[in-house]
Amino acid sequence: MFHRIKVNHANDVWVMGKPQPDSYDGIVTNQRGTTIAAPGADCIPVLFADPVKKVCGAAHSGWQGTLLGVSMAVVNAMVTEYGCDVKDILIVLGPSVGPCCFKLPQESAKEFYKIDPKCVRCFESPSPYVDIRRATRVLLEAGGILPTNIQDDSITDPNQNLTLCTSCFPEKFYSHVRDGENFGTQIGFISIKN
Repeated sequence: MFHRIKVNHANDVWVMGKPQPDSYDGIVTNQRGTTIAAPGADCIPVLFADPVKKVCGAAHSGWQGTLLGVSMAVVNAMVTEYGCDVKDILIVLGPSVGPCCFKLPQESAKEFYKIDPKCVRCFESPSPYVDIRRATRVLLEAGGILPTNIQDDSITDPNQNLTLCTSCFPEKFYSHVRDGENFGTQIGFISIKN
């Protein structure tokens, strides 16, 4: 079984086993033998696992979904639907556009600045650079996820850029920012083995 997110750039989460919505940016499940997946071609494919309760989740987190809290919506669904403890949840942020290449209009950038001023570069510019990865991490940590349970090098090692920007590396990644409407997509996927 394979289920891929039906992107709507919001914070809707489908709990597998309940009626499937027409569109959603998050999925959670405790079903064995089912793979769930999140796409991203600059947006972050985010994967979630609770090895204690044997629950997993996936989210598509673009800038709009990040501001709407899609990652915490997945965490909250895991806690509410399956009794997960937020401290047990492990998270991986897949490749996405970096703050080196991603700009937003000043009004939208202000919302990221409110999350953490370090999420915005060149704040006074009409189109500041925005770090959706840092914002996602900050929001997850504020929601109780342990910093050590989030795999994302953009915070722990900001000068090394170990998490590659999708726009900067055309030989490795697809990028909507770089390629416009003629783009492909990466995909992050997860399943419960046993």
